Amino acid sequence: MQWAEMPKNPVILVVDDDECILAILSRFLKKEGYDIIVAQDGQGAIDLFAQASPDLILLDVSMPFMDGFSACDTIRKLAGGARVPILMMTGLSDDESVDRAFEVGADDYVTKPVHWAVLRQRIRLFMERRKAEATIRYQATFDTLTDLPNRNLFMDRLERALSLARRNQEHLAVLFIDLDRFKEVNDSLGHAAGDALLRQVADRLKECVRRSDTVARMGGDEFTMILSSLSLPMDPEMVARKILSALSRPFDLHGHTATISGSVGIALFPQDSEAMEPLLKQADHAMYMAKRQGKNCYRFYSQITNLPLDDSRPAGTA
Repeated sequence: MQWAEMPKNPVILVVDDDECILAILSRFLKKEGYDIIVAQDGQGAIDLFAQASPDLILLDVSMPFMDGFSACDTIRKLAGGARVPILMMTGLSDDESVDRAFEVGADDYVTKPVHWAVLRQRIRLFMERRKAEATIRYQATFDTLTDLPNRNLFMDRLERALSLARRNQEHLAVLFIDLDRFKEVNDSLGHAAGDALLRQVADRLKECVRRSDTVARMGGDEFTMILSSLSLPMDPEMVARKILSALSRPFDLHGHTATISGSVGIALFPQDSEAMEPLLKQADHAMYMAKRQGKNCYRFYSQITNLPLDDSRPAGTA
């Protein structure tokens, strides 16, 4: 899921029981560069919202079966419904109707007949705000260099994956990956080459796992993985071998060829631990032991449990 393509244009859900108004609004909004989906009643709006996750909703108030007030209130309670801007359209201008629109969660309203210049500017402002909010959310959860989940999102996904594994009595693996000789490449070829290397490493790591798994960058040249719903005990070992093979291929960095390798540590749920923090620490410790025992290899935490779990890894390990 983490690499799904985003729609080309913002999507607006237009809801009105009047087919003529729907057609006029759709033509206007398409000319403005938006993709349009339409519904003719409140329940249809709710169903389409759940299916399409639009970027904005234009919602008529007066409709049969379920009016706009009820539809707005319901959408706000759905997953993702609190974030999407809802702009209500109404021919009602009394105080009670306006107050109710905001009480059920509308962000704003426009009166009918529609003033097109006003509608254009209202939508533009909402879209700019939504884009800014999306940027903030992205920066809080993704690594901007590699486009991978960052530590915060990784920990959130690990917590969810462990909860699901407990509920379904499934096995899960956490992998901790550290690049060997990254510092040499960064020092000799410069930071631009180092950044290019990290981006290429991220792409190669994603190719080693299923789309349902998670690959994250924890910082520097350290990466992690969550392998969920494991069907065979050797699955994490197969992935570790893929990782070592992928990282051993030469990297083309702005005309320079660089060769690195990786050290991989593996911890298993529930065999090694059933808790999030210890599991991650165990994978990190196993990775350090792989590095200490020659690099370019993988180690399971269960293979080195006779050694102390030491938090004091030497700084600058490469």
